[in-house]
Amino acid sequence: MHYVNGFFKYVYDFGFWLAKIMVLQIYWVLFTVLGLGIFGIAPATVAVSTIIHGWFTEKKNVALFKEFIAIYRRSFKKSNLLFWGWAFIGLFLYFDYFVSKTYIQSFYFHIVIMLVIVITLGSFAHFLTVFVRYDLPLLQYFKQSFLIALARPMESIAIFVALLLLYYVYMFLPVLAVFIGVPLTLYPVLWFSYRACIAVEDSKEKIEQQSKTPSYGRS
Repeated sequence: MHYVNGFFKYVYDFGFWLAKIMVLQIYWVLFTVLGLGIFGIAPATVAVSTIIHGWFTEKKNVALFKEFIAIYRRSFKKSNLLFWGWAFIGLFLYFDYFVSKTYIQSFYFHIVIMLVIVITLGSFAHFLTVFVRYDLPLLQYFKQSFLIALARPMESIAIFVALLLLYYVYMFLPVLAVFIGVPLTLYPVLWFSYRACIAVEDSKEKIEQQSKTPSYGRS
């Protein structure tokens, strides 16, 4: 009987989590539209990301709508500036890739461009967690995302593997993309990025403690 109770508890917890995911999807669509699409998608995505990140840090029992709209309003300007910054970087790299492939046609230059694109994608994969976790000057978000991508490559790879798996899931079950696509896609991205940030923070703390520990030479 204890096993059955435990089993039903897991079913209940999963159902409750799924319901919250569906609600976040509705809020994301609604507030993206309210922001005229191009201006609403950034703060809406940040709001979903902040709430999911809160679940990882035991901040689970929050009023979703109240929390969502507060984050949306608070991050509207800053998130748009940063997302447009990423869009500019993406267009710039795409232009470089196109020129390299079409006109320059140098193998070594093309490899360099591809390496820069991969690193940039890795940095972008950590950007949302960096944005919701730290309070930094605008340009520091790009730098911090880049440093975490370099410091924790396995988490970056795990993010892209998870996204690839989700891509095939959506291919077979497109209804999932409609009803829970955004938060379900963000969930593994934020989880692996969260683990990367925790690991970097722990390493930094250990280095700081070691630097404060006095060293005594032998007499």
